Amino acid sequence: MASPGSSLFYLCLISLLNTFITANSLLTSHTLCPSFNCDNGFSISYPFWHQDQLFEHCGYPGFNVSCNDQNPVLHLSNNIYHIRTINYSENSLLISHFEPKDVTCPTSYQNFTLPTFSLFNYSILHNRMLSFFYSCTLFPPSLPPIVCLQYSAKNSYVFIEGAIPEFDWNTYCESTVTVPVIEKAVKGVLSNGFAGALQEGFELTWQQPDVACQSCEATGGFCGYSNDQVHKNFFCHCPDGKHSTSCPDNGKGLIKFGLNYPAKGEHFSLQML
Repeated sequence: MASPGSSLFYLCLISLLNTFITANSLLTSHTLCPSFNCDNGFSISYPFWHQDQLFEHCGYPGFNVSCNDQNPVLHLSNNIYHIRTINYSENSLLISHFEPKDVTCPTSYQNFTLPTFSLFNYSILHNRMLSFFYSCTLFPPSLPPIVCLQYSAKNSYVFIEGAIPEFDWNTYCESTVTVPVIEKAVKGVLSNGFAGALQEGFELTWQQPDVACQSCEATGGFCGYSNDQVHKNFFCHCPDGKHSTSCPDNGKGLIKFGLNYPAKGEHFSLQML
C-alpha cells in the first residue's frame, strides 16, 4: 500500500503540470493577438487592435485603436473618441469626445452616429442625449444660456433630450447638435457644467461578428481579417497557425493527466488521459 507521502507527491505533480499547461495556453493567446498600451498603463486587448497593423489584423472590424497624446482613441464615423475604460467581460466600453486637455468650452461636436453595419451598439439604458443649440439670435429670456459661448447678442443653450423647452430653435439658432453622455453625468444644472458631462463619456456595447468568427472563437481561436478595402478576407488565428474558419481538434491535442488509485498491494501511477 502506498504511503500518504507518495499520494501527496503525485497530487502535487499533477497540479504543477496542469498549471504549466494553463499558463502555456494563456501565453499562446497573448502571442497570437498581443495587447498594447499608449504609455499610460492602460492595456488594450483583443478584440481591439492597433491600427498600425497595415495588411491584416487580429481583432474585430472597426475596432482599430490609435494613440493620441498617450490616450487610446477609437475611430468612429470619421470622428475620434477617447477610450476611458473597457469591460471585456460585459462587452462594453466608456468613450468620450476627444478634446485637448485645456478645452473647457468645446463647440466643435457633430451629431453622434455609428457606422453602417457597426458591431458597436448605443446603450439606451445607461446614456442620455444632450441637444445643443448654438448662436441663437432669438431665445426665451428666462432660460439660462451657456455663459462661455455667449457672443454679442447671440446665446447658446444645452438641454437633456425630452426636456427641451418649446421654441422654434431650428429657425433662430445657427446650428443644433445632439450627442450622448453617460446618464449619471446629467443630473443637475447643465448650462455651465456641460463640458464635464461630455468628458464623463458615454457607453457602447459590442457584439460578435459573423458566424465564421463565432466558430473561430468557440474553438479557442482569435478572429483576424485582412485590411484590404475591397475583400476583407477572414482567417482564424490558432496555436498551430491560421485556418479558414476554426481551430482543428477543438483542444483534443492538450495533454491531460490523471491519477490511478491502486488496489490493495499496488502502487500509485500517473496516466496521460
